[in-house]
Amino acid sequence: MEQSAGHIVQLWVRLRAPIWHISAGWATLSGAIASGIFWESDIPPLTRLGIVVLTWLLADPVLGTLWELGTAPRGVWTQLWHAASDVDHSAPLILLPYTHAGSPAWRLANWLGRRSAWWRTTFWPQNGEDFVTICSLLPAALIIGALLSSIALTLVCTAVVLAWLAALWHKEIIPSMSTHPWRLTVTTAWGQFGIPWMIGCAAMGKPSWLGITLGICLTFSYVGLLRQPIWQPAVLAGQLAVLIIMLGVRQVLAIAVITILLVAQGGLLFVKRSNGDPNIQFLSGLHLFGLGIMLIASFTIGLR
Repeated sequence: MEQSAGHIVQLWVRLRAPIWHISAGWATLSGAIASGIFWESDIPPLTRLGIVVLTWLLADPVLGTLWELGTAPRGVWTQLWHAASDVDHSAPLILLPYTHAGSPAWRLANWLGRRSAWWRTTFWPQNGEDFVTICSLLPAALIIGALLSSIALTLVCTAVVLAWLAALWHKEIIPSMSTHPWRLTVTTAWGQFGIPWMIGCAAMGKPSWLGITLGICLTFSYVGLLRQPIWQPAVLAGQLAVLIIMLGVRQVLAIAVITILLVAQGGLLFVKRSNGDPNIQFLSGLHLFGLGIMLIASFTIGLR
C-alpha cells in the first residue's frame, strides 16, 4: 500500500490553455470590469479585489471544472444520462422475500439490480474520481455564488442546468457528432462564456444593461470560435456588434483601436482559410485579437 503523505485529499492545479486564450476566467473578469467594480468608490479596494478573485475562482476553476468533468462525451453527467441497458445479465436485486416474477416489485428490483451492477462495474471504475470531484465542487459553487449575490447564485444554478442540457445533447450526439451540432455549441458557449460574463457583471449585485448587451454580443462571437471549423461570420459579427456599441457610447479611442483589431483579425480569418484542424498559431492569433477587443470594450463601458 502506498504510504500516506499526511493528507487524504489531493488537489491538482494545471494550466489547460495559453493564458491569453478567451476563457470563462477572462469572461468573468471582463464582465466585472464592465460593471465598474474597479471604480466603485463606496467599497474598499481590498474588498473589491476579494470580490473579483471570488468571481474568477467561481467562473473558471470551479464551474469550468464542473463543466469539463460533467459534459464531456464520456463525462460524469453524460454517463448518468445513459440508461444502463448494457448491463442486462445481472441478477435482479430481491428486496422482498416473496416477490413474484412479473410483479411491480419484481420489475423494480430488476431495474435497481441492473443499475447497481452498472454503477459497480462500469460507472464507478471509469468516473468515480470525477464524480467525487463534482460532488465536492457543486456545493462550493453554490456557497461562493450565495456569498457574492442572489443574482450570482441564480446564474450558478443556470450554469448547472446548462451543463445537464449539454450532457443530454452529448447523449444524443455520441453515435454521430454531426447530429444537432448547433444545439450543443450554443449551450456550451453560454455555459463557458455567457454565464461567467454575467457572473462578473453581477459581482456588485447591480449589472448594467450595457454590460449585459456587450456580453451577449461577445458570446455570439464565442459561438463562432467553438465551431469546428471556425465559423468566421459569427466571430466577426459578434465583434462588429461590439464596435456598434462603442459607436453608440461615442468613445473615439476605443472605436479606433477596436477597428484596427477587427481589420487585423478579419485579414487573418480570410487569408488563413480555417479547416477542420486549424494550427495553434492561427487559433492563438484569433484569441489574442478577440481578447483585446473584449478588454477594451469592457474598460470603456466600466469607465462610463
